[in-house]
Amino acid sequence: MKTVVESTRTTETEVTHDVLSILMTMVSASALIIGVWAIACFVAALANHGLTALVRGYISAITGF
Repeated sequence: MKTVVESTRTTETEVTHDVLSILMTMVSASALIIGVWAIACFVAALANHGLTALVRGYISAITGF
């Protein structure tokens, strides 16, 4: 006769996996928020200054002229 024993104790590996999963979710969410903010800033700059001013500003920022 065999006896089946179930343990309700969580192991350190399961806890570590849960913590890493939560951290990955938080990092992904913050990356999403940063990306949405960047798109909103780009759209606002396009609306206020136009495409040519943005391209001119980008080129002057890269070249220094």
